[in-house]
Amino acid sequence: MVAVPLSRQPWVRPQTWPLPRASSHIEGLEAVIAEGDEVILWSQSDGRWVEGVVQEILREPGHGTNGFATTKGSIRILTPSTSELSRLVPQEMARSLIKKACRVSLIAPGGGADGNGPVYLELAKRPSFQVDVVGRKSTQYDRYPEGWQGGGGPPNLASFGRDVIRIGVHERTDCFIFGSRGGQVVLPAMWQALGDDVPPSVVINGGCAMNLPGAHIPWPRDAVTILLMAGQDFFRGAQSADEYLQNACRCVPPENQTTAILYVPEMKHMPQQEVLGAVIAHLVCLALSWHSSRSEPPLHLLQAPGLALEQRGWGARLLYTAAARGWQQMLFGPQDPDRPAEPLSPRVPKPPQPPPAKQLGTAVTVLPIAQVVGLSPEKHHELAAQAEREADGLRRQALTKEGEQECLRLLELAAGQEGDAYAAEGDRLADEARKAFKQAQQQQQQQQQQHQQ
Repeated sequence: MVAVPLSRQPWVRPQTWPLPRASSHIEGLEAVIAEGDEVILWSQSDGRWVEGVVQEILREPGHGTNGFATTKGSIRILTPSTSELSRLVPQEMARSLIKKACRVSLIAPGGGADGNGPVYLELAKRPSFQVDVVGRKSTQYDRYPEGWQGGGGPPNLASFGRDVIRIGVHERTDCFIFGSRGGQVVLPAMWQALGDDVPPSVVINGGCAMNLPGAHIPWPRDAVTILLMAGQDFFRGAQSADEYLQNACRCVPPENQTTAILYVPEMKHMPQQEVLGAVIAHLVCLALSWHSSRSEPPLHLLQAPGLALEQRGWGARLLYTAAARGWQQMLFGPQDPDRPAEPLSPRVPKPPQPPPAKQLGTAVTVLPIAQVVGLSPEKHHELAAQAEREADGLRRQALTKEGEQECLRLLELAAGQEGDAYAAEGDRLADEARKAFKQAQQQQQQQQQQHQQ
């Protein structure tokens, strides 16, 4: 694992002001720029586009190495392959001189980073997208809030959502992806904090469009929200497909004209990789384009995810809000008779886990999907040790007040990684218990068949 400085983590250095924006690799769209991003920069001295890495975004005005004044938001880019080792690009020139991928932030609890990890890895391999994972499932905060069945006080998914906002993840995000409980709790928490300023969102399972416990949080009028809803999802309950969709549409205020629902009758709560892989890039592009124009998106963007499913033999419906025309609908592929949703499978009891050796924290990390997929407890421990080393290195310097705060946040991040390691170990034990349960079921079925013979 490459030891990228953890001091760049939003938990350590919260993003409290809007970041500069570059041109996106998707024509007509922009992409937010953050430190550590890989970009393409126009080199005037070389007369060509060159690869670079964002080393720093200036938080205060100052002076560059050439003596010229620099403004807040100027971007320092390392370009080792050119005659200029680095370039300082003023924020107002970023759109014309810098190109980069759009950042997609996947909210880990409920997002399926493990079950659908290969799909998100493929999304990140596209030049148009970089995919970060925010937080981790099975942690102390991965539980419902008070007022929900089995819920409790902080840390919980609502406090996690507030932490994500507090450290400014939304400022460095072009599009969010939520799934399951993330759409039920985390997205509404963001709506409550940001209102219409929430970035465009893709919501797998449509959790935000349900009759949810707790205080009602209004759906923002101008929020761009693309829901991917499944017919074979226990979220549907005993409702017919039409009732399920009608109730979801009722959650959207009539004045909102930037919402779409892609309903796939045969999709499950954890989307099949074939289904999610066919549509996820199209859904993100639709969300980004709709957010950019704030008018009805081009017809081909609305049709693209349904056509991708139709080509693979899947049926689907797309419902979307249109100016002055209310909800509109498109049909794709076979429209088979409705069938009830499969109930939630019985859960294997969670095996006991030894108490943690260290204090567990809830600090939220933001890591690339390539680093997250298969991230073991041991790797989480390594990240915790790295954060402690960086904090120790800061202690040896003459610390300013800001440096002291950074040191404390690094230690919080270390404790958070110990919490993630404990969660990963719990997931490992749970996976082993599920495998043993399935093997026992198969053996029991074989014995019954032999006895009948």
